Amino acid sequence: MSASIKRSLLLAAACWKNLSEQASFDRTLEAHCRQADPEERSAVRSILYNALRRAVFLERLVLRLTNRKPAPDVAALLAVALSELIEEPQKAYAVVNEAIKAARMKPSTERAAGLVNACLRRYQREKGDLDAALLSDPVVRFNAPAWWIERMRGEFGDDRLEALFETLHKRPPLTLRVNTRKISVEDWLRFAADEGCPARALGNAAAVLQKPCPVERIPGFADGLVSVQDAGAQLAALFLAPKNGERILDACAAPGGKTAHLLEMADCSVTALEADPERATRIEDNLKRLGLHAQIHVCDAADLEKWRNGTELFDAVLLDAPCTASGIVRRHPEIVFSRRPQDIVALAQQQKRLLQSLWPVVKPGGRLLYVVCSVFHEEGEMQIRSFLETHKDARAIALADGLPSQLRLMPCENPDMAGWIDGPHDGFFYSLLQKA
Repeated sequence: MSASIKRSLLLAAACWKNLSEQASFDRTLEAHCRQADPEERSAVRSILYNALRRAVFLERLVLRLTNRKPAPDVAALLAVALSELIEEPQKAYAVVNEAIKAARMKPSTERAAGLVNACLRRYQREKGDLDAALLSDPVVRFNAPAWWIERMRGEFGDDRLEALFETLHKRPPLTLRVNTRKISVEDWLRFAADEGCPARALGNAAAVLQKPCPVERIPGFADGLVSVQDAGAQLAALFLAPKNGERILDACAAPGGKTAHLLEMADCSVTALEADPERATRIEDNLKRLGLHAQIHVCDAADLEKWRNGTELFDAVLLDAPCTASGIVRRHPEIVFSRRPQDIVALAQQQKRLLQSLWPVVKPGGRLLYVVCSVFHEEGEMQIRSFLETHKDARAIALADGLPSQLRLMPCENPDMAGWIDGPHDGFFYSLLQKA
């Protein structure tokens, strides 16, 4: 166990140093954990996510404890070790000892082992005062740039700001989608319980594990019985409601969760588009694991000549457009640090371009579901309002019986979609359009 903590801290520190330079989270993790086993990779991912949820606090705490900016490798090790002290105080003794051992394992940190020891033990002694001093700054408390905080305040007001950021800083659950083509939700829940991995149903095909574990250890995952997908994201296929025999286009499809869900729900034909070749490979891998098939094209969805077969039309189009991802910050806490204020305008223009380019491939009477994992108005309500004003052959229709034509789903710990989701979910905007 001790060796595992030591090595996990070392790998997490190596990743942390790169992340501070705005590198991709997944690619950084892959680069440093190629030789790690699933358990260790999972541990490193957990450490990094915990640290990212308090990144500004850790940066300032390291400076406060050292009185000067330490070398990058030392600062990174201190940051992830301090984060683990905060996250798991019951393991404080092990974390401190293993962090010191980890420091001694690398030439770049070996001489700083004493500093690491002193800083960690000082934080244990003075935690209350240090926390109070640092957390008085909203940028530290909310773990976001000032412009992002003001943006959220403008969207939701002061009354909701504290509660919203509190939700965004909580560790998200491990939510699954049961492949009902292969097994019922009830049967999978019994199977998972028998395998020592209890879970509960969230409604429809969604289930949440009581205790997260590496994906490879989820009962039935390798056999295609379940997939990892947030309960809010699962609404996309439910709202599009595929029917047997329909031709469906899934634009911006990677990593393939929504593509697979459509195919699990109906005997339909799905064309999946993805501009990034590396991410397109993930669609293929996911479908293969589930025993499903779709036509996959690596291209810009707006470039119809690159993928469209003549004048073919689709019964339904799912446009999960690129966005700020402001609704999934608790699952990807690095987002707030990689975005810039001008990104909102640029992404809104990209969403508009995709909507305009894909609308012609919807057949008369067909439907287009617009989705973004954002809670910003420019990417949701304003985008659809502008589209409807300029496309007289489009009308907004109910997402489902009893629901409006558009829905802004806020990141939530408790159910706010009675009958649809009985549990936590991320933030999304949905709008369903029909062609005259």
